Amino acid sequence: MLYNRKIVKEIKKWISHKEIIIINGPRQVGKTSILELLKEEIIQTGIKTANVIFLNLEDVQTLNLLNSNPENILSLVKNKNEKTYFLIDEIQYLDNPSNFLKHIYDKYVEKIKFIVTGSSSLDLKAKLQDSLAGRRITFMINPLDFEEFLEFKKFEYAHYLKKEDLAVSIMSYYDKMLEEYLMFGGMPAIVLKDDRDAKKRFLQEYAGIYINKDIRSIGKLDNVGQFNATVKILSSQIGNLLNINELTNTLNIPRREIEKYIDLLELTFVMDKIYSYSGNMRKQVTKMPKLYFFDLGVRNAILGNFLEMESRQDGGALFENFIFMELKNKIARDRIYFYRTATKSEIDFIIEEDLILTLIESKFKNLSKQIDERSLENFMKENENTKEAVVINKSLNLKNGKIKYSDYRFVEDLA
Repeated sequence: MLYNRKIVKEIKKWISHKEIIIINGPRQVGKTSILELLKEEIIQTGIKTANVIFLNLEDVQTLNLLNSNPENILSLVKNKNEKTYFLIDEIQYLDNPSNFLKHIYDKYVEKIKFIVTGSSSLDLKAKLQDSLAGRRITFMINPLDFEEFLEFKKFEYAHYLKKEDLAVSIMSYYDKMLEEYLMFGGMPAIVLKDDRDAKKRFLQEYAGIYINKDIRSIGKLDNVGQFNATVKILSSQIGNLLNINELTNTLNIPRREIEKYIDLLELTFVMDKIYSYSGNMRKQVTKMPKLYFFDLGVRNAILGNFLEMESRQDGGALFENFIFMELKNKIARDRIYFYRTATKSEIDFIIEEDLILTLIESKFKNLSKQIDERSLENFMKENENTKEAVVINKSLNLKNGKIKYSDYRFVEDLA
């Protein structure tokens, strides 16, 4: 059974355009399923089934056919008088995907439409060169957001997600779902498993194979121990400032190696960095970025920590990482900042759009009253372009006053 994803609606808008659609993201976040959904969508528009061809480049025979000569793809076209849609999974396996796509696009753009997936930005960055500029549109696929998570689980109250003034009993169900999400993440195959031991086993295998094996191979890393140690300590520091000097001293690994590992983890979509917002603020702001993980279940597997939320010391960090992921699913990462001064005044997230700012503070608590709002208020006083400030928490919803309070169900509405 195929489950729909929000991003499919955005990708569908480009099916009728001539540009190559590139669907990018980590392994097993659902890129192949999205291709299948797009295949169904194309056929439903009236395109003949024979004119929609699905190719997986993990198949050696298909890979060799396309590698030997781009023109060989024409041998797969059933009706040369009509447009053919090629949906190609794992395009990075081609020796030179950039030349392949450019050659066919430039020569047969009216007759062939490409929709392709890739699993590593590092591979694609090396292989998809500037020659495709103006010929492609790229979409990033992330693990399920919280709303998709509820839909995949067929949660009884999923359709109430954005409804205000829910009964306490229904909100308690949402809280349980949130705790499961913070513990096991949003990888589609994990979400669809009911058995918790099976979830743990799958996540541990994913961490072992993709993080510790595939990524090392992609980066051509020699020192396995150093890389694994770096990944583990970075996983424990989500939401914290990324202090390279401190990591160098703690791990006894050269700075250049740690920087190489972090770049590799970013390029393979495992980790994201966000930077401090400065604007025209007079106060000094930190130059160190903050770090977040792409999936909390995989992060917990790396640390071997699947404790229930009430027994954890990192609940606040997990919740902050959750907020980041919800925001990232709606807006570009380079529009998300944080704020921290030399006097340690801080704000978890600042969203900038058209020079208008939204401030977000995350609190993994059932709040019954307002928090200390001075950091938010001081920032707003010195930045007239601030639209609103919101404290995201587990329970309190207040819309009046300078600082709004909203529970976690409404995070993505801020983006």
